[in-house]
Amino acid sequence: MLKPGANLPDVLIPATPGLCETATPLADLLREGPLVIYSYPADHTPLCTRQACIVRDAVGQHADDLRGAGIRVVGISPQDQSSHDRFASKHDLPFPIIADEDKAVLKALQMLGPLGIPRRVTYLLLRDGTVGDAMTADLMVGKHAGFIRRAVAAASAR
Repeated sequence: MLKPGANLPDVLIPATPGLCETATPLADLLREGPLVIYSYPADHTPLCTRQACIVRDAVGQHADDLRGAGIRVVGISPQDQSSHDRFASKHDLPFPIIADEDKAVLKALQMLGPLGIPRRVTYLLLRDGTVGDAMTADLMVGKHAGFIRRAVAAASAR
């Protein structure tokens, strides 16, 4: 996992509805403002669904603060975009999910576990191309709501 203060790698984010129309360097996305990016192993599984819904609810609860801080929230996992679209629709997710089918972004951001399975890592990525905050919560997915609150506070303080 990347540590707070670490420089972000040069990585190309695949075209993602609601985030970028074409493959885009991460640095270009950050020029638009900070990102909270969270990873998870798979759509449509019980713990991943719970995690996504916790993030959804935290985004809804802090929507004005997130907008005020210019923070966008995105998910990432290795399923294809059609799976993400069904998952997001079924659970009313108000944020895009990156389809990282070859796991290149997950690997570059050090979000993979030892067997190549995505861990539940969440980062605050700052405009300056560094990690503002980082958290791993493989089983205790409720921690993601607290991370959203911390991200707003950290980005607002900058």
